Amino acid sequence: MSTRWRLRPHDSERTAALGRDAGIPPLVAQLLLNRGIEEPTVALAFLESRLGTLHDPESLPGVVDAADRIIKAVRAQKKVVIYGDYDVDGVCGTSILWACLRLAGAKNVDYYIPHRVDEGYGVNADALRRLATESRAELIITVDCGISAVNEARLARELGVEFIVTDHHTIGNELPEADVVVHPRLAGSLYPFGDLCGAAVAFKLAWQIAKVFGDGKKASPHLRDFLVRSLSLVAMATVADVVPLNGENRILVRHGLAGMFGEPTVGLRALMEVSGCLGKRKLTAGNIGFNMGPRINAAGRLERAMKAVEMLTTDDTVLAREIAEELDRCNKDRQELEHRIVAEAHQMITEQGGLGSRGAIVLGRVGWHPGVIGIVASRLVEVYHRPAIVVALGDEVGQGSARSIPGLDLYQAIHQCSDGLTSFGGHAAAAGLRLPVAQFAQFAERFELHCRETLTAEQLRKAITIDAEVPLAMLTTKVVEALEMLEPHGMGNPRPLLLASGVRLLGEPRVVGERKNHLQLRLMQGSVVVKAIAWNMADRAKSLAANTLCSFVFHPSINEWNGRREVQLEVKDFQLDEASEHAQPQTA
Repeated sequence: MSTRWRLRPHDSERTAALGRDAGIPPLVAQLLLNRGIEEPTVALAFLESRLGTLHDPESLPGVVDAADRIIKAVRAQKKVVIYGDYDVDGVCGTSILWACLRLAGAKNVDYYIPHRVDEGYGVNADALRRLATESRAELIITVDCGISAVNEARLARELGVEFIVTDHHTIGNELPEADVVVHPRLAGSLYPFGDLCGAAVAFKLAWQIAKVFGDGKKASPHLRDFLVRSLSLVAMATVADVVPLNGENRILVRHGLAGMFGEPTVGLRALMEVSGCLGKRKLTAGNIGFNMGPRINAAGRLERAMKAVEMLTTDDTVLAREIAEELDRCNKDRQELEHRIVAEAHQMITEQGGLGSRGAIVLGRVGWHPGVIGIVASRLVEVYHRPAIVVALGDEVGQGSARSIPGLDLYQAIHQCSDGLTSFGGHAAAAGLRLPVAQFAQFAERFELHCRETLTAEQLRKAITIDAEVPLAMLTTKVVEALEMLEPHGMGNPRPLLLASGVRLLGEPRVVGERKNHLQLRLMQGSVVVKAIAWNMADRAKSLAANTLCSFVFHPSINEWNGRREVQLEVKDFQLDEASEHAQPQTA
């Protein structure tokens, strides 16, 4: 599928003015303008991301009432159970809240993570009954789930269990009748930032609890130190849950990464070691997204999420290392499953006639593992640029994961096609669902038709938005290091994407990587020669002969090897110059 290149407009006068007034390099100024940041004071606030500018938790709807109820339960030595989701967000949020209550003196607090395959996403009735009867739970606090637990909240009340929901997912037509709901987007909310992840909501609740145990305004010293350490877990969850990395999230991730790099907890150090993140010059959001986060997610995908919480909360270095190694093995198993199912999905699409005029991809098969279908859906979106739903079909029930493309609110799209679904939940970019197997074919047809009628031809064509065209001679190590001021990167603040035209390929491309799926290149523009890596583009090697003249779209980065530091381009796309469709400047 051909990809449209869109080059953002460049206003040299505005760029120079912002660079001068904010005291920043012109290229950094241009990138900030591209992100809608025009005022020098706003630019400096963005770049500095001071911890002291985090919003006080008291403005978060429900948090004061929830903290008061939890503290009363702790002081009365009631049995408290934290019920978290099985992904990185839920695991990190559960770890934060559990550790906070233990530090605050709770003697009778436990956590519960549901089994992904047997129980599925969210709060389930059987687990509530077991927690109420076998574990004698008197207060249950959800983390990263519960906003759609309408029936389960009623059941908790029938069981005589106090029920507090903390969540960030899209709110449905009916709120659960919980004792308290903590959510940044509740109706009437005055909270200034609505894009917190579940762990960040749990962190805000922990912060409010710590304040009450302090002087009411500030946490006591040991709890304040705990909150600062917890920012590492908030950062990991924020990146892994792919919420926008601007506003408050940017501050949480910036300081969480710094804390993780400088003084990781026992559990995080073990995780960093097995994922190859110890000893780096710095930690980035990419290290979390590609190295650390997948190992925690693999625990939930392959039925060991409780172990992940244990690793993140233990002070035992031997135990932490054992669990981290177990999670690493889980991740390898997950990767093998993922590769197999992705290959089968591609084959199914080919057998069905290819992409054609599809508005969406909806696939299901018996034997697919429910724990990896979300990743498979993401891979299909990357390749085909269509909303994708992948369903693991059981004997009677199918469990599905969905991922979207820009322009389609996935939660609303599924809601429009929800007749026959057992349940669904999520947000605009990602969602999950359950349905009777007998309803799968009808749902697939209905959802595909809805997307075909909703999405425009422009939205169905993959596009790359390029920040600026630059000569390779500009990209010195000093300039590329200056671009690091914009980190952390993620949704809402993407990595700088640059264009270089008239670039000649020196020699033949080398196919590299364990799976022989990457390309290593040497590029020349004028007298400047740089190295480049094209991830997952080995299948395009045949179009790149020596001396080919091309245009490359890339992320600039610093490559470190054996003490040497040099600029490297991470290629996202390329076009042969003599046949290329040149990048079109954006007009809006």
